[in-house]
Amino acid sequence: MSLAQAVALLLAFAVLAGAFRRNWQWRRLPPPARPPPWRRMALLLLPAAAALALQLLLFPPMGAPVTGALVVMTAGSDPAAAREAGGRGATLVALPEAGTEAAADAGARRLPDLATALRLHPGTTHLRVLGEGLVARDLDATRGLPVDFDPPPLAPGLVELHAPAHVVAGGQLRVSGRLHAASGTRIELLDPAGRVQDRSPPDAEGRFQLRAPVRAQGPARYRLRLAGETDAEEHIAVHARPGHGSRLLLLAGAPNPEVKYLRRWASDAGLPLHSRIALGGGVMLGDAPLAFDAATLSGFDVAILDERALAGLGTDGREALLAAVERGLGLLLRITAPPDAATRDALERLGFTLGDADPALGSEVLLGEGLPPLLRQPRPILASDAVPLARDARGVAVAYWRQHGRGRIGAWNLAHTYRLVLGGHGERHARLWSEALGVLARPAGTPPPRFEGIARAGQRAVLCGLDGVATLRAEDGTRLQAWPDPAANGCAAVWPERAGWYRLEAGAGDEPASDPQPTMLYVHEADAFPGIAARARRDAMRRLAAALPATPPLAGDPAANGGGLASDGPDGARWPWFLAWLLAAALLWSLERHERRNHGA
Repeated sequence: MSLAQAVALLLAFAVLAGAFRRNWQWRRLPPPARPPPWRRMALLLLPAAAALALQLLLFPPMGAPVTGALVVMTAGSDPAAAREAGGRGATLVALPEAGTEAAADAGARRLPDLATALRLHPGTTHLRVLGEGLVARDLDATRGLPVDFDPPPLAPGLVELHAPAHVVAGGQLRVSGRLHAASGTRIELLDPAGRVQDRSPPDAEGRFQLRAPVRAQGPARYRLRLAGETDAEEHIAVHARPGHGSRLLLLAGAPNPEVKYLRRWASDAGLPLHSRIALGGGVMLGDAPLAFDAATLSGFDVAILDERALAGLGTDGREALLAAVERGLGLLLRITAPPDAATRDALERLGFTLGDADPALGSEVLLGEGLPPLLRQPRPILASDAVPLARDARGVAVAYWRQHGRGRIGAWNLAHTYRLVLGGHGERHARLWSEALGVLARPAGTPPPRFEGIARAGQRAVLCGLDGVATLRAEDGTRLQAWPDPAANGCAAVWPERAGWYRLEAGAGDEPASDPQPTMLYVHEADAFPGIAARARRDAMRRLAAALPATPPLAGDPAANGGGLASDGPDGARWPWFLAWLLAAALLWSLERHERRNHGA
């Protein structure tokens, strides 16, 4: 029961009780002493009139409908709420996202966009948006009109996603995001072949982080799968590009399974690799020898050496290597045997020291449950400015890196990582090495162009990172021209009509494409990632509503009077009912005074 209903019941009870009392008093009087019929009728009706006026004074009725209100149905609109809003004198329209059935159920007029609705109703003074909010097509059409927006709750599922459009082949795909109201949901990342690469339940806030190795170059679609109370699956499109023309340099003092599987990982990942493996007696296995100087080392991202290969470089070679690190080269020193004096000196030159042997460390390392154990040296690696490069399953650091000039130096005492591959965990082996080398590698150059957010078919998409005019060519040969706006810092708007991969070509697209490594961009289906689209619309509408003046309330809206007591205004003025109550109370007081003077009661 509302407050207005409770007050009405109390007033009605008081009027009935007063009428019963008066009739009882009049019946006790002799007939000549009773008031005339007209006075008795007035004494019975005036309390009822005063009570009614008091009720309307406290809870004024609806005033005249507010003119100029345009109620707009969008995706997720409730037809019942739309009918109620339209019945208060406002104009009701439905945009395409509201759906045909919802618009027909609410009796709304279907229009193609908000601009058309405003042209057909030039007297609109404010908007009330129902549902999830306006899409990007209609945001600019508000033209500074006040907006009233109260969105419905978000549906359970994926509402935030961070995934790169481009990765380096051989590196890691890192995906993070947030789920809304998805307790008990497990989220998995699957590679293009359908194999689960990583899985994790979201934390208390619904956030998650997943990783997967990227082995081959070219465009690929990974899958993000939600299993639990909310079952859903979305595609994550990634273009794996070569490492910006740089290569890996691998120098080993002896052949062993570790080097073999490291080379195989680089080959599977499509990473350019130059390797030299000593066999003893001056015999080398691998690629042709290179001059170990600044010009040669500038063509590599990371140099991977063991302690024997580092000692074999000689003083000049080590000086050239450190100079290259100062200019940005990454260096990873693998400690494969109990360190001798030469190894300790080499580590000190690189900024690391070895602590005393710690039996608590042990000789085995577990990276995770169900994985085969790896080996390590029991003497810890120490450095005052070092940062952990790899950790075991307990969170204990087993490798470190430190800054040296513009490059990074890592010290690694893990061995037998090839056991992961032999045990059927090749993806974990690839992830271990790609993460480590991704930290140490020379900083990449300018990132390739990308879409801002999630590009969807049939919707406006923003392409950033352009350098001049560019063309997007679809798989069927359709071309989209992207002319950057000089004031938009290299961004341009495109409107892709269909989903799929698009090839980015420089220029107007009149010449045949000749780039052997083109940039590939993916456009999703129009209904992809519905939770993220709904959250983006809500956020945009809230920013729009907060930036504009307050919206006058619609007639009869409970929110207009705080759910109960209303204020003066077009929706319920108080002063007429106050005058009516005052008049009724004054007449009643006058009649009752006359009765008391004549009868003493």
